[in-house]
Amino acid sequence: MQFKTKPLVALTLITLAGVASAEDSVKMYGLLDINLSNYSAGDLSNGTGAAGNKLVLQDGVTNGLNGSRWGIKAQKDLNAGLTIGAQLEAGVNVDNGAAGQGGLAFGRQIFVSLAKEGAGELRIGRQYVLSDSVIGMGNPFGNALVTNPTTKVTDVKNALPYFLNPSRADNVLQYQTPSFSGLTAAIQAAPGETTSDDFYGVRAVYASGPLNIGGSYEWNKDRTTSNNTNKVVSLSANYNFGSFKLLGGLQNTTDFTTTAGNGTAGGYLNTVTGPSGAFAFTKLSGYTLGAEVPVGTADVVGVNYTLMTYESAAGATANVGKIAAAVRHDLGKDTYVYAGVSTAVGDLKDYISEKTVVQLGLRTAF
Repeated sequence: MQFKTKPLVALTLITLAGVASAEDSVKMYGLLDINLSNYSAGDLSNGTGAAGNKLVLQDGVTNGLNGSRWGIKAQKDLNAGLTIGAQLEAGVNVDNGAAGQGGLAFGRQIFVSLAKEGAGELRIGRQYVLSDSVIGMGNPFGNALVTNPTTKVTDVKNALPYFLNPSRADNVLQYQTPSFSGLTAAIQAAPGETTSDDFYGVRAVYASGPLNIGGSYEWNKDRTTSNNTNKVVSLSANYNFGSFKLLGGLQNTTDFTTTAGNGTAGGYLNTVTGPSGAFAFTKLSGYTLGAEVPVGTADVVGVNYTLMTYESAAGATANVGKIAAAVRHDLGKDTYVYAGVSTAVGDLKDYISEKTVVQLGLRTAF
């Protein structure tokens, strides 16, 4: 995706490119996504039985096709068949103009890479964690719209995860293998620069024709106690039958903590409140199953069912899930309108602020 040629953009590209050769490239790109969403809360979502609704105009980072962003990609050919690359990507909130990802200059990702054909690629910097792509493989539209199984919910004002997905980690060293007959693997190591938030991950993906299968395992390590925490196994698959695509995924998390740290579950709470009262959970397990159906040449309809179960060390459990459906219409030139609706199911459906969600959005890229 490139911006159309305009004086300011052209000047920027010339400045960035310097004396680049014909084989070198520098590209700027951008994407804006915004949606209007109506949230209907469960009757017990605030603990008083006086729930309400809210209408929110929000950036696509929440329930959209994509989070809004702008970025720069660069690549240069080196000696011995090596290629060096870089990507700098900043998130923006199109609803209010604020910087995304807590105000970081390049909060979505920023890394330098070194690759060689047949040898794989090394990336160094702030990057997506490996489970992000695995989870996206198992649901319609790939971690997007109301069908997204990673969108958190609020239970009596506490943030609860569905599928656990920290999205990104800092200080990441990642190596990805070349493809071996459709099989690729990757490994990440990310020192958190404190004593409690080292982050590690491994991933394997197999792609062959209409079939895609992926799995990842990620964990944090406390360097003081040598204990591993937030141990997350994610598995996903999809198969394209032509007239429709079937998708599904599983996730299991043990030793869950809410300590803010590199690539961890910081920002969530580990206390759930439901019909049996409140308890702290240390384990999450869940699944999602869905389908994508193309309609004509411009529309795609997606449906899925997601259910998560929270479990305490003593064996107490509670679950929450959702049934969701969405449609994406292609307007051409990388521009889409979309709409969706979801309704909660399970023990906690009346205790969350997102019992029903209805959305309408617009997304375009440059």
